[in-house]
Amino acid sequence: MMSVFFSKIIFGGLYALYDYLTAHALTCLVPAFFIAGAMSALLPKEKITAYLGKNVPKYKAYPLAIIAGLLLAVCSCTILPLFAGIKKKGAGIGPAIAFLYTAPATNILAIIFTGSVLGWNFAASRIILSVIFATLIGIIISGFFKEEEESENKELVKELLKDQAKLDGIGKLSLPQRIFRKLRYGRLLAFFATLFAILIFG
Repeated sequence: MMSVFFSKIIFGGLYALYDYLTAHALTCLVPAFFIAGAMSALLPKEKITAYLGKNVPKYKAYPLAIIAGLLLAVCSCTILPLFAGIKKKGAGIGPAIAFLYTAPATNILAIIFTGSVLGWNFAASRIILSVIFATLIGIIISGFFKEEEESENKELVKELLKDQAKLDGIGKLSLPQRIFRKLRYGRLLAFFATLFAILIFG
């Protein structure tokens, strides 16, 4: 009798793990890691640093990070690769933390579900409090990592100079080489757009 009981527990746990991996990991975590890789490979560092960098004013960087979080329907696990992706590309730790905290809490699907189940007043409170706390936590954490960010900024400047040198080299490519390069990036963008759709709409 006890063996039957324990076998049910074990098989029930294995089924739950299988269900989680197929329903969550394959459709959420795997696309998230691919998208994080795409962000690292395709997004120009200067674009991230221009909007979310350490030296960008807080009134500009934090709202942009929060708005980006609103547009993604991700959980607290799936957001981690995306957080790592923007951080690696030069986002300040404060805006990156604000993005990390707000995306799971205030994404569109979560807010709609909260409003339909618990009421729209509760959903509005969730948005407001999530934004406030994410901003405060981002500012506090950025204060703890000032020295690290200064050293990271120096490394980032070196990388930007290297990237600029590569771009200067691309300008010397022949016309067929440029066309092939654009087609290759077009296919990559289409692939990652599909992954974004899977991530957002499940």
